[in-house]
Amino acid sequence: MKITLNGEPRECPGGITIEKLLDLYKMDKNRSAVELNLHVIPRKEHSSRVLKEADVLEVVTFVGGG
Repeated sequence: MKITLNGEPRECPGGITIEKLLDLYKMDKNRSAVELNLHVIPRKEHSSRVLKEADVLEVVTFVGGG
C-alpha cells in the first residue's frame, strides 16, 4: 500500500499499525511524535491505529543534547 511518510512516498504492508511502521523504519517509538492526516496521534494509540492507503504521516523524533 502507498503512504506518504515525512513528505516521501513509501510502500508498506497493508494493515500495518503506526507502531509497526516506526519499527519498520527503525524510528525510536519512545521519542517520536506522529501526525496522521494532520492530526496528532497519542502514543497510546500507535499500537492500534491501522494505516490506510494514501495516509500522510509526519514523524518527529526528539533529540536531546546541549
